[in-house]
Amino acid sequence: MSTPHTFLGEYLRARRSLVQPEDFGIVSVRARRVPGLRRSEVANLAGISPEYYLRLEQGRDRHPSHQVLAALVRALHLNAAALEHMHRLARLDAADLNAAAVIASKDIEPGLTELVDGLTDVPALLMSAEQDVLAANRLARTIRPNLLPGRNFLLEHFTDRARAESIEWDADARRAVANLRFHGDPRSSRFREVVGTLAVRDDTFRQLWARHDVEQQVVWGARLRLGSEGDVELICHSLPVPGGSGRALLTLTAEPGSAAAQSLRKFTAQEDCDEGTSEEKVA
Repeated sequence: MSTPHTFLGEYLRARRSLVQPEDFGIVSVRARRVPGLRRSEVANLAGISPEYYLRLEQGRDRHPSHQVLAALVRALHLNAAALEHMHRLARLDAADLNAAAVIASKDIEPGLTELVDGLTDVPALLMSAEQDVLAANRLARTIRPNLLPGRNFLLEHFTDRARAESIEWDADARRAVANLRFHGDPRSSRFREVVGTLAVRDDTFRQLWARHDVEQQVVWGARLRLGSEGDVELICHSLPVPGGSGRALLTLTAEPGSAAAQSLRKFTAQEDCDEGTSEEKVA
């Protein structure tokens, strides 16, 4: 009988393969056939029976308790984001795995577009759980012209152009993939489309995706190149949209009074001037 597919089981298999036995003082008396920890070793570290852990990986038990999941997080040296992710995967496994794919809604909550456009002092974007750009204000379109509404951050980032233009491409790629894992719904047709497209065309994406890293982005630093202003250090804030859709309002700011803040003002002012000149010529 084939082993049933479960989201939690797939995650546990991936994560235990990344853990080094030496980190736990485990010395192997014989060569290991596969990387990482054995199932029995994970079970021992988590304080649960090997038989029960095997049932979890194989999808024969789809209702693990919080205590069990928390113990596995400690055993695999994971964090709070991973624990939340595991709870979510367990809930998905407990649902009907044969249900039709979820269709991601393209409707934007009333007032969100107006909110994004109304933020005239900071670049702002509304992002979906699959990292599609749903809305972008004028400053965001000025700073990130490749991230217009209708485009997808991941599909744009895993291109030769982005690799050549990005200052910290590797770090941005790892963060974006981990963010998709955390916020995306694996039952979503759009989620599968983005993942499937990138898995076919990009080796680095396949390697990152196979790790099953998850990250809940809230505040992080980003280095961007702003034309003649050069490279600047900006601060990204991701504010979740209520309702459980996985959507988020993303803003880019700079430390008040910093050189980055001055460069950001000068860059956007110059772009406004260039845009105004172009419109005059057209008229």
